[in-house]
Amino acid sequence: MTRARHQRGYTIVEALIGITILSIVTLVMASTFLVGIRAISNEARIIAADTATGDASLSLVRDLNSAVAVTAGTINAATPMTLTYGSAPTTVVYSVDGNRNLIRTVNGTAQVAARGITSVTIAVAGCYATVTIQPSAVGAAASTLNVSNRPAGCF
Repeated sequence: MTRARHQRGYTIVEALIGITILSIVTLVMASTFLVGIRAISNEARIIAADTATGDASLSLVRDLNSAVAVTAGTINAATPMTLTYGSAPTTVVYSVDGNRNLIRTVNGTAQVAARGITSVTIAVAGCYATVTIQPSAVGAAASTLNVSNRPAGCF
């Protein structure tokens, strides 16, 4: 018998080539998976920020439109803002708690107006107010709202 007939199995070079090809294919698949995970994660942050600013804007705009007087300032964990409106005075206090929830307290009863809010800044110029809502999601852009045309007149 010749020597070629007695050889069985793979040589070390063949095994190394196989492992190298398998490693390259695995790395390509893993990188594709990681790109997908990052895209989904970024999209989730954007959706969370949009939801937070949308929820906050619903009650804020209504209360600012109805308020007797609005002062410029920033609503955050250290600084709440108080608004009053209605013929039977209704007092509304906005604040941000330690969990980054925008809390709306109406006549002493607190409820979460929006989750995931870092701060709300209100600037007043004449009959117009500009509200900037900063979501807490990483990389999220602030939303700016313009409040005007109040039925009761200027602030």
